Amino acid sequence: MKDLMLRISEGKLLKGIWAVFVLLLPLTSVPVIVRLAHSDVVAAPSALLLPVLLLFLAVPFVIRHKEFPESAVPLVFFVLISLAATTISFFYQIPAYKGNDPFRSSATAILTLFIGFSFYLVSVLMHSKEEKVRFTFRLISISGAVVCLWTFAQAFFWYRYQRYPEWMKTIQFTLSIGSLYRQRFVGFTLEPSWLAHQLNLLYLPFWFAASVTGYSAFRVRLKFLTVERILFAGGLLILFLTLSRVGLAAFLITAAFCALVFIRRIVKKLAGNFPKERQRIITLACYFLLLLLLALIAYGIIRLLMKLDFRMAGLLDINFRGRSDPVFYIAEKLSMAARFVYWDGGVSVFNAHPLLGVGVGHAGYYLPDLLNDYAFRLVEVRDLLFRSNTLLNIKSLWIRILAESGIIGFCFFFVWYLRGLLVSASELRSDNLTKSTAAWMGCFTLLAFLLEGFSLDTYALPYLWFSTGLAAGAIMSLKTKDEGQL
Repeated sequence: MKDLMLRISEGKLLKGIWAVFVLLLPLTSVPVIVRLAHSDVVAAPSALLLPVLLLFLAVPFVIRHKEFPESAVPLVFFVLISLAATTISFFYQIPAYKGNDPFRSSATAILTLFIGFSFYLVSVLMHSKEEKVRFTFRLISISGAVVCLWTFAQAFFWYRYQRYPEWMKTIQFTLSIGSLYRQRFVGFTLEPSWLAHQLNLLYLPFWFAASVTGYSAFRVRLKFLTVERILFAGGLLILFLTLSRVGLAAFLITAAFCALVFIRRIVKKLAGNFPKERQRIITLACYFLLLLLLALIAYGIIRLLMKLDFRMAGLLDINFRGRSDPVFYIAEKLSMAARFVYWDGGVSVFNAHPLLGVGVGHAGYYLPDLLNDYAFRLVEVRDLLFRSNTLLNIKSLWIRILAESGIIGFCFFFVWYLRGLLVSASELRSDNLTKSTAAWMGCFTLLAFLLEGFSLDTYALPYLWFSTGLAAGAIMSLKTKDEGQL
């Protein structure tokens, strides 16, 4: 039996299952899976393959007596703390809310947490060899190319005819419970912000990384022009077409990081012969110019969005006179007032239960009693409170972790986050091109998540876990290989 498991773990069957797994990643809310999983929104078909992958990756891992991946240790503790917090939360007086069952809510939320952790674990374990990393990189580009083509088709029909053909609607509604939007595009996801999230945490990090290092998973290339660089340009255009403010800002963070790294390298070379004081001046001048350039780019994007997106139309028409709530007023101008209200409510939940939080899946029971008075001015909030049985949603994974797992759980999650960022940053200049590309990808993914974590609050979307697991697995396996050669 052991020999059979080991053969399967290195054979073509597992490779085929993994290929299907990666190629299904663009799909997030397939109607058939929604009905099967009894999920309201997140229903990624790739999650159905997780048990098979865990069986054929984790069991051989144990048989070979390999050490547990260090990168996953903080996440294990985060999951354990979250489970402990949820168990303890049932000793609190959980507020009743329209007949919702706290046991069911916590069970569903814990399942999504395990799904997210499983995505990470299989991604780490799968990439034990360089050829496996290259194979996954190739699959990412293939699935991303399909996403690009489908999204460009949506954009073509909308801008050309201001409507979508029936065949496109049929395909879209077969693959997603979401609808097609006016002037914003969704790819195969539920909504435009999800497509931006998918791009920022999976496709753009790899394509950007490959563009920086010159790496390509394909043999076809025309001098400096590679498949990944072409897809990177297409992905950037699609990110803009989503008109996702958080998505665009998240990508700017990754671009700023890339520019910062290269400016530091250039300054180090050019200013090496100058005295230290002059080196500092040159470095600060370069950083200032970078900030100025980014500010101009951000301003240009905002002006363009003001013309294309009705939510941004009144951004510069701001008058604080007579307003006692400037933060919520600006949020209202950005059509983000409801989201700010949920974030504020989530922070209030954390303040009331700072140590271990209120348990995974339980924040929605506490939110109605802790909402800011401003919340009741908003139609969206009033509809949810008085015309729906749905639990309120914090809308931010960062704040949700604080509210539901407390400061202890948040610390373990942040240790995992920070460790991944530091390890990836330390390998950016690796002599191994594959490892260097994986390191850049890890940095871009985690930096984009700084803001993307304020856009979505579900553990079940796979992109953060998959990309960071891929980067961690590649760095770990290739580092071990390099050390063995030394």
